[in-house]
Amino acid sequence: MTRPPAGPRMEAPMREAPVCPKPPSREAGFSLVEVLIAMVVLGIILLTLISVFAFGYNLIARTQQTALATQVCQAELERIRGLTFDSLASLTTTFTDAKLAGLISGQGLRAVEAGPGADIKKLTLSITWKFRGQSMRKDIVTYITRMGVDKK
Repeated sequence: MTRPPAGPRMEAPMREAPVCPKPPSREAGFSLVEVLIAMVVLGIILLTLISVFAFGYNLIARTQQTALATQVCQAELERIRGLTFDSLASLTTTFTDAKLAGLISGQGLRAVEAGPGADIKKLTLSITWKFRGQSMRKDIVTYITRMGVDKK
């Protein structure tokens, strides 16, 4: 085995390695497909929420109108309770109230019929109106005796 001669060694000059950027790792961000899927899911959720809010708004509006119709019926019933038993037969079939203006095509109807006995009459009060093109109706039925309310 022979050794190389001692002395200054001549080494080849070191070349610097070219700087190459590392490829981006998969955990650095979201891909376009992931973003699109997330947008579709969020869109479906938002559409569902919008439809729930629209349904809730319609339900609240319809309930408010039904409550108004009930108030008008009760007010008319209290007015009729102040009349005499014999004057019930002379009541017209329609009635008006200022609150009916709050209902689209609101109309008050009244029907007095003979009851199960000679001293009892059946009174039906109805309010009809339109809600989003649909016909609505609220009825209150009660019996009135010659002796008055709660008389035996």
